[in-house]
Amino acid sequence: LRSRTNNLAKSLMLTWRAHADDDFDTAITSAMPDMLALLDAAQLATARDATRATAASMRKQIGALTPEAWQIDPRQWVGVNGNGMPTWQTLAGAVIKGRQAVHEGLPTTIALERMGITLVIRSRTALADTYRGAAESTARSIRYNCGYVRALNPPSCGRCILLAGQPCGRVPFERHPQCDCIAEWTPNGIDTSMLASPSEYLDSLDEQQLVRALGSHANARAYRDGADINQLINAYRRKGAVGTAQQYGRAVKYTTEGTTKRGAAAWRMLRAGYAKEYVKQGGRYTKLDRPRLMPETIYQIAGGDQERAKTLLRNYGWIL
Repeated sequence: LRSRTNNLAKSLMLTWRAHADDDFDTAITSAMPDMLALLDAAQLATARDATRATAASMRKQIGALTPEAWQIDPRQWVGVNGNGMPTWQTLAGAVIKGRQAVHEGLPTTIALERMGITLVIRSRTALADTYRGAAESTARSIRYNCGYVRALNPPSCGRCILLAGQPCGRVPFERHPQCDCIAEWTPNGIDTSMLASPSEYLDSLDEQQLVRALGSHANARAYRDGADINQLINAYRRKGAVGTAQQYGRAVKYTTEGTTKRGAAAWRMLRAGYAKEYVKQGGRYTKLDRPRLMPETIYQIAGGDQERAKTLLRNYGWIL
């Protein structure tokens, strides 16, 4: 799926650039037949792959399969998105992105490039929806008591990495925008032996891939030093949770995650003397009176002392 998605993205962008014009509506109208031909072919191949892969997976795990209650026709997923909208309508909506760019005062060349990126993003989402829909229908047609787990389609974002191999019941998981993870069939939704766990996935990455997955070189280093994956990724889960401030006579990078009374880091920081008490900070949450330092600042404070760095990581709740 990843290879097909990448090939589709390249072909779509080349097609769009060949038809790009200052008149956005004319450009979209001119490029649409070629773009739809590419997307339709990719959707059909993806739906066929999903039906074959799902049946093969079920056969491998439970042996002989019951007769199908209905025949799966991969062509039913061609030309529609996961939300039921026709793909041409979704692609045509890229014009709005171009007009927004012009309204912001950007040159037409930039607006056209934004439209191309939008076309690529929406086509990738369409393929992911196609795979999920075809896989679910195939599993249900065999009438076996089944569930689903999240399988990564690398490269994956931090939110999806944490959920790798997690059961999501008898209905495939809801995805966030641009998510291309696969809902993999499994007996009762609990057997994850064939799927990557978060640690297995991260351990398979090279340095640059690990940095992209975890958000920074410091976070990648902290992971290698034993930091908990959940702590590293969830530090960013709320908008504005990570920031910078002047503290301890220096500029520090911190996060507010984990600093409430129920937070994993709060008890560690209090015990180490890095915080003194909880204070009311608006809303219904009570948080520590000191920030929780991010690994980036911790390594700066530790200098080249690896043992001190690990002690600080532990005391700030990164190593559990």
